[in-house]
Amino acid sequence: MSVFSKKPCKRVVSYLFTTVLIFSLVLSPSASINSYAEPEPIVIVIDPGHGGEGEGNTGAIYNGITEKDITLQLANALTNELSKYENITVYQTRTTDTKMTLEDRAAFAKRVDADFVFSIHFNASLEHHFYGSEVWTSAFGRFFQKGFDFGQIVTTEWSRLGLYQKGVKTRIGNTGRDYYGIIRHCVSDNMPCVILEHAYLDHSYDVNMIRTSGFVDKLAHADATAIAKYFGLRSEALGTDYSGFTYNTIGKPAGIVRQDRTEPEVCNIKVLAYDLSSGNVLVEMTTKDSESPVIYFSYSYDGGQTFSLLQMWDRNKQTQSFNVRVPSGTSNPSIVCRSYNNYELMAESIPFRFNANFNY
Repeated sequence: MSVFSKKPCKRVVSYLFTTVLIFSLVLSPSASINSYAEPEPIVIVIDPGHGGEGEGNTGAIYNGITEKDITLQLANALTNELSKYENITVYQTRTTDTKMTLEDRAAFAKRVDADFVFSIHFNASLEHHFYGSEVWTSAFGRFFQKGFDFGQIVTTEWSRLGLYQKGVKTRIGNTGRDYYGIIRHCVSDNMPCVILEHAYLDHSYDVNMIRTSGFVDKLAHADATAIAKYFGLRSEALGTDYSGFTYNTIGKPAGIVRQDRTEPEVCNIKVLAYDLSSGNVLVEMTTKDSESPVIYFSYSYDGGQTFSLLQMWDRNKQTQSFNVRVPSGTSNPSIVCRSYNNYELMAESIPFRFNANFNY
């Protein structure tokens, strides 16, 4: 593969897509299709997020990890991994600690005639209690379709590394266009683009993996495998052939695929049993969100003054049971639970208050 050679022309590619029901949009059923092995070299752009000095350019900085540095480390490893495949040309928007505007990044991708732009990022939250991986894609037409299809493939690869998956999402800004600038500018230049938020730098669940020796290389391998599967690539060097890889495609939406702006509609709890001697309380929780999957829950034994760390919710179920340990000496314990959808919107249950006889 020639990593930095420009392809002579852009080929016309025809994909066969069928569709599924997504959130509130009415679409056709999904279908499995083969990756399309391109007759001419695929051109992709890897965009290591952030870079340079100044506010916003360093990205998130937590636990001794700076986002601009780790995105470049991952991008370099990803380019190296993709170099083992045939029929693909790979560019990076930056290969050093360089400040670039979002417009510059998209313009670079346009100049090299990119088929797809992959923006590499790591995450953080104001609350510092979320964890996991997520993919952001355009909310519009075929750009949503391509981003969602790829997102389904890459999140499967990430899950194999033990990362919790938050899904593939869209976000619309106040202007009615895609919120994230790199996606918005790429779409304006007729290029599909996704933001790959690999993990959180401010949560121990993810940081413990990130700090593991060789984990960034594993992320690069996962990203490269997803790209190779999506485009049906082969690698003689690796002894790998994804030209027959099949995946479930989502259809081109009839309208804008908007983000979920509301919390789960249902968040109810029951206390099924409790042991006065040990303080163990068996809680049954029911939660539902008709627009987005519920992915986390937490609980409190003191009426909501303090909450547990976020727990993983089995998104295949609406009702689950779990144990809450009330510490000895807690006066007037009261159980409260919260559920969060994958847009991090939260619903809270009505407190379950024990009577004055709950003493141990």
